[in-house]
Amino acid sequence: MTLRKNILAGWFAHLVTVMIGFFMMPYILGTVGELQYGAWVFINAVAGYSRMIYGGFGATICRYVSDLSAKKEWDRLNQFVSSIQTVYFGTALLAILATGIFAWLAGGIDKWDTLSLDEVRISILIVGGTIGMGMIGSVYGGVLIGTQRLDIQRGIEVGIGILRLVLTLVCLHQHYGLITLALIFLTVTVVEQSITAIVAYRLIPTLSIAPWNTRRDVLNECFGFSAFNAIALFAEYLIFFTDTVVIGVILGPLAIVPYQIGLRIAQMIQIPIAQIGEAILPKAGELHAKQEQQRLGEVVAKGMGIAFLLSGGFCMGAAFFGDMLIQTWIGKQYQSSALVMVILIGSQVVALPMVVTRKALLGTGQVRIPAFIDLLEAFCNLVLSLILIQFWGIVGVAIGTLVPLVCIELFVFLPYAMCHLNLERDQLVSKVVAIQIPALLGLLIYCEVISRIEMSYGWLPLLAVSTGGGIVLLGIRYITHLLHKPAFVEQAPALP
Repeated sequence: MTLRKNILAGWFAHLVTVMIGFFMMPYILGTVGELQYGAWVFINAVAGYSRMIYGGFGATICRYVSDLSAKKEWDRLNQFVSSIQTVYFGTALLAILATGIFAWLAGGIDKWDTLSLDEVRISILIVGGTIGMGMIGSVYGGVLIGTQRLDIQRGIEVGIGILRLVLTLVCLHQHYGLITLALIFLTVTVVEQSITAIVAYRLIPTLSIAPWNTRRDVLNECFGFSAFNAIALFAEYLIFFTDTVVIGVILGPLAIVPYQIGLRIAQMIQIPIAQIGEAILPKAGELHAKQEQQRLGEVVAKGMGIAFLLSGGFCMGAAFFGDMLIQTWIGKQYQSSALVMVILIGSQVVALPMVVTRKALLGTGQVRIPAFIDLLEAFCNLVLSLILIQFWGIVGVAIGTLVPLVCIELFVFLPYAMCHLNLERDQLVSKVVAIQIPALLGLLIYCEVISRIEMSYGWLPLLAVSTGGGIVLLGIRYITHLLHKPAFVEQAPALP
């Protein structure tokens, strides 16, 4: 499976997921109400911290499966995957214990308003069990990604997304909204992990994941690689869940809803572009194993350029038409979400190209320094969010995410990545930034002109504006590509 096909498969899967998500979020919000939806997001954010017990082994599976499958060392591959799953059985128990403690402590939170405490606690326990089951089964997804079959992995995700939609429509009318959401979460996780396991065994007929394949020397090697990746994972979850937890604890679950709307749109934009990094991770492992460093640098620079172009385009569209999107999607009562959305998407203009470099570094085994850089960024994010929420509410939390991300990614992480991925400054300027400028300028002119035209809000006008913007951005970028493409000159045969 080629790198391009893996990326396209990821984008197609995300397109389906976005369409489902656009339908589901307003439906869930309208069905269970703001209070229950805010509580659901808060429960998942707090319970999500238990995923940090993964210890960074998820990327370890991808890295070693990629390396060992390229070398066709199938017995060694079985030892690594089996050893990591053995660890996951232990971490699953810890995750269930952690969420059990959270369920017990939930009674001390005085911001549940009219929600039943028993309903909240049962939902937390179901979520904890789901996280534990997902940990145990996640090794099979690591096998698919490590063998560069992201097309299969994304196809499973599409099917699971459709299943989640159907279950939500059928079941959410029940009285216990939170418990119903938790049970849907559990059901789709069981189905997803089961299908992924079946496919993994068919993809690698020699695959054998069993306790007797666990090896102490393999565990030591995995822990050595995963230790610093675990720090990076801790930082990632701290950054990802900090905003929601800070808002929930200080302002209450109701305040989470307008922030979550802006965050959800930012994530819908972030995830497909981040697929570039996910596809590059196993490719980087393969190129590193073959010692093709120049080729690795070229692949990373190209991926960063695509990420910069797309994130910049989405940011521009959000700045001009974000309010139109939110009013059409959710309603006029959530106009405050527009500013949060623009700030969060703006941060992705820097973050997403760095995701590509971070995944490439991970694929080559470079985890120590990036882990500590991520931890520094997470700490700054937490501190700034706690300070700025006191002055600007949810907008302050968004700014608390933007500022450390931009500063640390550009001035700390990028120089380190350049040194270890064979990236030159001129290469970054020309292939990542400069070549994208004409397309982004064209989109800016388009947005400025269209924004001056009076139009009614609705899905049809929004779709027309988005389609036009996409054509302008990608059309100009394609023309730029043709202009920079070296001309093919056919050599004349030598004279006798």
